Amino acid sequence: MSFLLPKLTSKKEVDQAIKSTAEKVLVLRFGRDEDPVCLQLDDILSKTSSGLSKMAAIYLVDVDRTPVYTHYFDISYIPSTVFFFNGQHMKVDYGSHPRTTRTSPGMKSERAEKNNKKTLGP
Repeated sequence: MSFLLPKLTSKKEVDQAIKSTAEKVLVLRFGRDEDPVCLQLDDILSKTSSGLSKMAAIYLVDVDRTPVYTHYFDISYIPSTVFFFNGQHMKVDYGSHPRTTRTSPGMKSERAEKNNKKTLGP
């Protein structure tokens, strides 16, 4: 399905897409055309691209042809997606464990109770 989405094959093309995409989210999928997981993601992206066309532009970027960006964005997982808005890189955190625990007033989190036990003793 990667043939349905536009490809950026050089650093210059990636630079141009970042600079010229205005008032839309720019989605860059870094990966390889022959990778089965990339093909699955490409299928999902291609199915959603027409519905998102007013708010997002989606491009495929080959990690082997753009090593500068592969290194710059520290791409170690294939596929990886990188997002921009008005030329600014958007850091997106999804799928990670929350770093802070929110509780209702009057309720203590497990972490708070453990800390109290450490400071107050048994």
